[in-house]
Amino acid sequence: MVVTWEALAEMTDQNTRRPEPVSVRPGGDLTSVTRSGLADQLAERLLDEIVAGVYPPDSRLPPEPVLAERAGVSRLTLREAIKDLRQRGVLRVQQGRGTFVNQPDTWAPFDSTVLNARALLESGYELAHELTELRRIVERGIAELAAVRRSDADLARMEAAVATMKDAWAAQDLDTFSSADVDFHDALLRAAGNTFALTLFHSVDGALRTVRRRTVEENAELAERAIELHTKIMSAVRRRARRAAGALMDEHLQETEDFTAQLAAASAARTGIEARGAGGR
Repeated sequence: MVVTWEALAEMTDQNTRRPEPVSVRPGGDLTSVTRSGLADQLAERLLDEIVAGVYPPDSRLPPEPVLAERAGVSRLTLREAIKDLRQRGVLRVQQGRGTFVNQPDTWAPFDSTVLNARALLESGYELAHELTELRRIVERGIAELAAVRRSDADLARMEAAVATMKDAWAAQDLDTFSSADVDFHDALLRAAGNTFALTLFHSVDGALRTVRRRTVEENAELAERAIELHTKIMSAVRRRARRAAGALMDEHLQETEDFTAQLAAASAARTGIEARGAGGR
């Protein structure tokens, strides 16, 4: 059923402040999108479908009339949604050919929603490696600042995160372990008290949690080392040992960076072999 703009307006006016959540059904009906942030919601739904594989990278979206009818919106609203995703690097429009999905590595790097989607979509480890490189560049300094500025409440958050990591690892609950790992680094960020660093890392928080889950699954030894080094970093922060905290963080992230570099290289090699095999057929 096609929902007209007027009908959507009437529906949304009745519940403007709390629209019903939109569930994702790849390739399914888009008519549940409400007028509240209509173009934004439609853009997010299209992004969900891209991640779900309905529209894989380099594929072409259906024509405007088809997408607009599925969503029950005007073509103007659809164009606004497409414009949004173009600005975020997800889509490109080729005149006379249509709208295409870009490769994930061209998507906006610090748009949290897009970055989270990219982390879910990518089968390789290039993103994990790049994020780890960024973390190593920045987090040594963050650990040093945390050692100088931390409060008792900051230490309590670090202790809780490490305790959760230990319990989760013993139970082999990798989701909880990975989340607690990121929570530890978040506690350090808060202790450092630099709003710019906090904003930077919060924009990549969801992606960090996704890639951390994948690396933990790949390397049990690295996960166990993370518990050990987090404990040592926390001890240095407690003693206000600035240089020791920074050096330990550098050691921790260097190990992770080396491992993600290996994974990324192996993934790239497999992709190259598969591409050559496809070319041979």
